[in-house]
Amino acid sequence: MEKLCIHIISKTPPGGRCEIYNRYLFEVVKAYENVYYCLIPSSLYEGKITPPAILVNGKILEPEDGILLTPQEIVDALESRGAIVRKGVEDLKKKLESIYEKFIEG
Repeated sequence: MEKLCIHIISKTPPGGRCEIYNRYLFEVVKAYENVYYCLIPSSLYEGKITPPAILVNGKILEPEDGILLTPQEIVDALESRGAIVRKGVEDLKKKLESIYEKFIEG
């Protein structure tokens, strides 16, 4: 089973999109058997990517709207790369949608 390593490159201190990405991935790790993640503060990141950003096995996930990754974009990206569901993905989608809606509402 291939592990999927997710890195969140976060502004310091985290807030806004950095915070929502961290909340998303906390739920994702609980739902998939082979997904792991770590939060990397921008002050410790040596790459050329501007935070906030999510990388899966070193490749950046680009939001369709150019601003914020949606729950569906994250689930699709992980599953297309071989994420193995530990429990019902519908439960995960509901949790991620709830996080997304709260963020959008402010």
